[in-house]
Amino acid sequence: MNIDKNRGSDSLLLRKNIGNFIRESRIRKSLTGAQLGELLDVSQQQISRYENGITSINIETLDMILKLLDADWSEFYRKVLVVDIIKHKLKNSDSFPFYLRV
Repeated sequence: MNIDKNRGSDSLLLRKNIGNFIRESRIRKSLTGAQLGELLDVSQQQISRYENGITSINIETLDMILKLLDADWSEFYRKVLVVDIIKHKLKNSDSFPFYLRV
């Protein structure tokens, strides 16, 4: 098993989960990608790259996005990080039947 390859796919999955959270929060706030970009002083294309998991996001930018979208860290933790941790454990655990592994 190639550990680096798994690390890359895990990183991509996490970026996509973060992006989905940002997109859902932005839509819930009735903002377009361009409007959110303007509030953050970045392009709409950069928002799209965050939302599609193409570009990693730093913690300061994520914090600003959460504040602008009236989302908080506990919601982010529940909807992104806990789900990612559970998926990772299921995928890498031999104690789960193969059909339950993600």
